[in-house]
Amino acid sequence: MKCNRLIIATAACSLFMAMAADMYAAKATEAVSHRQKVHNTTNAYTTGLETSIAEAESLIANATDYLPGLIADLEDAVIDARNILNGNSSQNAINQANSTLKANINRVKASYGKTFDATPHAEEYVTDRGFVHPGGLHTQEDFDRVKRLLKQGNPLVKQAMSQLRNDPLSQATAKTTPTKYIKRGGGEGENYMNAAKGAAVAYLNALRWKIDGTKDNGDNAVKVLMDWANYTEGVTGDTNLNLALGLYGYAFAQAAELMRDYEGWSRDDFETFRQWMLKIWYPGIIQFLRSRCGSWENAGKWWQAPGHYWSNWGLCNDLALLTIGVLCDDVFIYNQALSFLKYDQVGTFTDPRTTDPILCDGLTDFWGNLIVTTVESDLETGAYGKLGQMNESGRDIGHATMACGLAVDLAHMAWNQGDDLFSYMDNRLAAGVEYIAAQIQSVENLPWTNYHYCTGGFHYSDSRSWLMTEPALGEQIRPYWGTVIGHYESVKGVKMPFSEKVYEKMGVDRGGQGNTSGGYDHLGYSVLMNTRDFQLAPADSIPALITPMMEYDGEIIGHNELGGLKNTYVTDKNKCLPRGKTVKLMPQLAEGEEDTGNWIWNTGETTKDITVSTDKSYAYRVTYTNKNNVKSHQVFTIAVDADCNPSPRTTGMITYKGVSEETDTVTVYYGETVTLTINGIGAYESYEWDNGSHMASVTTNPLVRPRDFTGVYINQGGVRSPHKFHVNVKYMDIQAKVNGVVINDTLDFAVNAGDNVEIGPYVPSALAGCTYKWNTGETTRTINIDGIETSGKYVLDYVVNGEKGQLVYNVFVNAAEDCNIAEGDYFVCDRLHNTVLTNNGVNQKCTMQQRMAGDDAMAQVWHITNNGQGYHNLKSLKDGLYLQVSTRATATETHGVIGFRKAVGADYYELHNKLSYYWQFDDNGTIVSNVLKAPCNYPLVFQLFDVNAISLPDVTEDMSCTIYNIMGQKLSQPVKGLNIINGKKVMVRAR
Repeated sequence: MKCNRLIIATAACSLFMAMAADMYAAKATEAVSHRQKVHNTTNAYTTGLETSIAEAESLIANATDYLPGLIADLEDAVIDARNILNGNSSQNAINQANSTLKANINRVKASYGKTFDATPHAEEYVTDRGFVHPGGLHTQEDFDRVKRLLKQGNPLVKQAMSQLRNDPLSQATAKTTPTKYIKRGGGEGENYMNAAKGAAVAYLNALRWKIDGTKDNGDNAVKVLMDWANYTEGVTGDTNLNLALGLYGYAFAQAAELMRDYEGWSRDDFETFRQWMLKIWYPGIIQFLRSRCGSWENAGKWWQAPGHYWSNWGLCNDLALLTIGVLCDDVFIYNQALSFLKYDQVGTFTDPRTTDPILCDGLTDFWGNLIVTTVESDLETGAYGKLGQMNESGRDIGHATMACGLAVDLAHMAWNQGDDLFSYMDNRLAAGVEYIAAQIQSVENLPWTNYHYCTGGFHYSDSRSWLMTEPALGEQIRPYWGTVIGHYESVKGVKMPFSEKVYEKMGVDRGGQGNTSGGYDHLGYSVLMNTRDFQLAPADSIPALITPMMEYDGEIIGHNELGGLKNTYVTDKNKCLPRGKTVKLMPQLAEGEEDTGNWIWNTGETTKDITVSTDKSYAYRVTYTNKNNVKSHQVFTIAVDADCNPSPRTTGMITYKGVSEETDTVTVYYGETVTLTINGIGAYESYEWDNGSHMASVTTNPLVRPRDFTGVYINQGGVRSPHKFHVNVKYMDIQAKVNGVVINDTLDFAVNAGDNVEIGPYVPSALAGCTYKWNTGETTRTINIDGIETSGKYVLDYVVNGEKGQLVYNVFVNAAEDCNIAEGDYFVCDRLHNTVLTNNGVNQKCTMQQRMAGDDAMAQVWHITNNGQGYHNLKSLKDGLYLQVSTRATATETHGVIGFRKAVGADYYELHNKLSYYWQFDDNGTIVSNVLKAPCNYPLVFQLFDVNAISLPDVTEDMSCTIYNIMGQKLSQPVKGLNIINGKKVMVRAR
């Protein structure tokens, strides 16, 4: 609760600020139309500045040709220049103003023809993007097949389904424990297992609902997802937090993708979850993938090590990114994920590799660096005849099998959308999978090329980095081999001999289990979801192989996505395809494959090739049916600039006098500057401001009037999110100093006898041409009263920034002791709010209210008696109730509960109770009785009761009628004494 003196000061300052703001709005308009006269005569040394003002005003008159922020800066510079001229300033000040004005003129001229677009993105993001739903690790076709095989009694599927139904985490009663922050790494406080288990509960309950249709499981899956989305605010820890982002981000998103069409999940709640994935998970995921914690952005420096992170780090984040792209129907995000898997973003990959040892010199999730080399081998008769040593093959068997499983799931999910990563780069993944399967079985004489991995802070070329000389052998079987066999053998009809043995040894797998992270790296139940009628597909059931080709801008491109990240990675923002272009989509059959002509696109076309325009981001999918009536799919994902999910939120931050605060508004003094910063949810974004800046932050020119500033946050996909800041400008502040200590917003205040007092407003030195005149004769901005002895009223007439005004300071000197009030009937009035102490009835708190009339006035009249020792009783004339320490009116008489302190030399009083708390009176009439231990601003006056004590003049409801008291406070009606009504002094007297 603030002291009442702050209420007065705030009211007076608000009046001044309102008048000043109106005046500057008028000046800004005037600046565009004509020049203001300067001085009484034109001096030669002002001519240069006058000429610059004229040139500036000419530019301002043609403002539409230039950037709006620079025009506003120029208007500010003109205002300041005029103030310099009007203030009889020095030649140096005039020269400086001229130099500043010319600099602003040049900046405006340089922006000729440039435009600034502050149009916000569409409020609702269109989610129809051509993705398959559900389209994560499982499609509706998979669930239909599982149901059919269960009905037919398939033993593997029955056993797997029994395990799912009995899994503790799949129960509708399984609970989760969300945490405000998920922490992985950094030691103490790690809690990431809560997220691992929570995501597993959601996923397994989702599986049961999709297969069995059990509503309880569906409800629990949604509840778990929403519990996390409504509570969790971030992922923390050391660099290991990036593993949490990838592993649990993808698991939560996979569960949500299965539940997206559940009737029990409202569209609003689903959107909340979508935004949670975009706000909490996506930024960290893409930040890691694009920077690898800064380990390879240092181009040309010896510590640049793009392969510093093992492949499982990138792969789990790619899997999360791919899943978020599908869940959030965002082609751009989906393409971002593909770019790390399909392309050498570093530019060091060669095939075949001839170096020995192989250097880990590229991103390890790229297929070419994930499977570091492929060779023909006598050990391998299937899997397209090759084995492929993988990035983590020489590390340890646990991490090697983890990376393999993540890669398989990535390929499987892309396959479900129509993108064949299984066969990408000449079936490179199959060679790696078989190699890992051989490692699990400790197969001897596996082909090996020494591998130099950068670790321990050393670059891969450093002799102290890790030189791996052999594969890590040993059995660790993770739950994904059902996917391996289900795709390669059951869909494509390709034997995987080493993988078959691991699959048989694994048996029917489960999902997440145990209390360590490894048990939740994969979602599991791969046998349940990937078993088909035949383990090895017969020749007539194998789909035709389709590869993509496109034509864009006259160039033939051998891949199926455009927009996302550039295929050669650089750290600047990538723009997607511009609008207004065309792309020809040309799916290619393998050589020798008969074209049946049976093509159909998800857009309705039935030709093999189609041409599309880049008017939207979309996943164009073609389905081809071969001569055996087996369908194949190929998707083309086209990401168009500014047609992706917008940033979930932008926030503003203002730095003023070295202090930064998340806000969009700030108040500063004339001539000061602030730094404005836009923060968005994302990574590798860009910015545009109305003054042409492309930085996240801008620092304003010296401010001379209230201003709006607009910047635009542009996410990686090009969506623009405008953000507006408002800066208020103060031209003065009411303040005083007591013994050197500043008291802000103060017109009425109390001091002790002998204090040194300085009164007068603060006016920034940058504001020229101000004048001051006190009723004591001084013409300085402030006056000093050293060793003050008595209360006094000090009136300042000022001209600040061309506007006249008056401030009335009341300085009250505290008496050493309380005073006695003569016995009698009184109104106890708050002079600052024009209210009267009012009795509201028995056991009700008394309040300060407007003066009443007639019989009601008796509730505001108090019979005051004193005990001769400075304490008083107040008894209401209305009903005989007594004022108590608690401010309540009761029938109980307690002798001497109220004390009064009178200011030395003034008829103003403070009231305190026997607990020595001085009472405060709020704008709403509330009495605060337990805050202040010293006098504040002596608000009270006593008026002897007389029914004819005051007569107030009529005041119309005309909004043009303004009434102020002599201290500059705006009133609703005149008060006894001197009033300022419509700018004229009016004395209201008692009759």
